[in-house]
Amino acid sequence: MAINKLENGKWRHDYRVDGVRRYKQFRTKAEALAHELQINTAKSGGTLIDARKGGKIRFHELYVEWLGRIERVGANGQRPASPVTVAGYRRVYERHMEKHFVNRTLAGVTLTVINEWLTTFATDDARRRAYRQLGRMLQYAVDSGYLAANPARNATINNVPTPSPIREPAALTAGQLMALAEQAAGGGRYAGQSHEAYRLLILFAGTTGLRWSEVSGLKAGALTFGDDPRVIVRSTLVPVDGRLEFRETTKGRKPRTVPIPASVARELEVHVEGLVPGALVFTSPSGTEMRSSNFSRRVFHPAVKRCGEIDPTFPEVVFHDLRRTAVTLAVSAGANVKLVQQIAGHSSAVTTLDVYAQLFAHDAQASARAVDALLTGGGA
Repeated sequence: MAINKLENGKWRHDYRVDGVRRYKQFRTKAEALAHELQINTAKSGGTLIDARKGGKIRFHELYVEWLGRIERVGANGQRPASPVTVAGYRRVYERHMEKHFVNRTLAGVTLTVINEWLTTFATDDARRRAYRQLGRMLQYAVDSGYLAANPARNATINNVPTPSPIREPAALTAGQLMALAEQAAGGGRYAGQSHEAYRLLILFAGTTGLRWSEVSGLKAGALTFGDDPRVIVRSTLVPVDGRLEFRETTKGRKPRTVPIPASVARELEVHVEGLVPGALVFTSPSGTEMRSSNFSRRVFHPAVKRCGEIDPTFPEVVFHDLRRTAVTLAVSAGANVKLVQQIAGHSSAVTTLDVYAQLFAHDAQASARAVDALLTGGGA
């Protein structure tokens, strides 16, 4: 790199970006030296790029490249993203991004353009999810050297409010779980009919903490009975572009073993008697795979409504709250954090403590009282 004085009295700074020669003219030598310092700093920090790349690459080309990487190695470059995650990214792009950005270059996706795009959304939730994905895509462009900065991560964008939670997560007591299970066995679309399998499904989910995809994808061979009843969670049934597909890995990508309460295990053992190891444990009345939307609309929510009519204090719960119910019951029974981690299916006990901190806070106070009893001689 060099700074030279030209015949017209101006100063020119010659430098290279990605092996390509660049030059820029300045009125004074001081301005040229300041630019040289800026270039050297950018080089040492690894942020020097050819800004013209952003004017050549179209947004759709970036999307194809970014999504391909997500499919191959995931966002963190460690493992491929699940088909559900990829389908979700594709859906957001097709619904909310494509018609606004498809013909633009990356350099044309400016702060003003982004703010105008954000005004087109009908809901804050859709706006926030799309904006988050745009930020990830443009950050990939920055990391790939296509852009110098990410305009979707600019503090001056202030019209992406965090949606207020529609409802607080809830947990059922043991009695409420039993009541919900009983109501799920009849009523709703199946009023006047007995569906004990749905009663058992609710009890199983509310005591093991399995996710819906894990419950609906559970196969008979994953269950072990006897003195130590347990379930090995290793398969899920997930919707991908409208189709249900089996995946032999769970959300954490590793099988996990979860204990089953003996009373639930006894009913479950009778329920799966005669099933081959690869058969689904829970199915629809016609024997097919279950969809979350159908089960919620036809069975779960009607059962919750009937419970509320009988008991006005019964909380408004969704199926996912059965995970919280399982954790709450385990903590109330004195389970340690590692067991709760198994039930919740978290990759780290730290995550478990973060998510269920208030439950363990109560447990910690009980522990402190027990220690105090020992110190004062009341618990010897």
